[in-house]
Amino acid sequence: MAVLEKISTLNDMKNLMNELRRLEVKFLFDFYGALQDFSSKKFLPQWLQKKSINTVFINEHGKTILAKLKSSKRLSVVIYDLETPDLNGLQFMAELEKEPDLKSRCKIIFATPKLAPDAQSKLLHLGAAALVSKPLDGDILRIAFDKIGLDY
Repeated sequence: MAVLEKISTLNDMKNLMNELRRLEVKFLFDFYGALQDFSSKKFLPQWLQKKSINTVFINEHGKTILAKLKSSKRLSVVIYDLETPDLNGLQFMAELEKEPDLKSRCKIIFATPKLAPDAQSKLLHLGAAALVSKPLDGDILRIAFDKIGLDY
């Protein structure tokens, strides 16, 4: 990593900025996954770990994710399966609406089956930061993280 004394080129400055962004994500954000399909539950923690992100909590129950979010004051990225049985994606967003502070600290990425464009736009209007199709893969997650402003 570059230190201030060694910044002599634009490339050095870009490297420093990238490292600061990486550290911000690593230390400021918690990552949650409410996922239903086995492949996504297995893939997400492995993908995040490769990105040096270790603050990951995966659970099948939306209510458990919501409780963890409420008990934390940190920024959060939530990859949430729209079809979570105990608290589907729309119910989850309704719960977040009740707590504006909590909603403002969360970036929600919905994992969805194939949806019609009007259904996708409704989810985005409700506050979803990005939508990804299931099962998850690295390219899909990279695009979603880019949409929410996290470079991965």
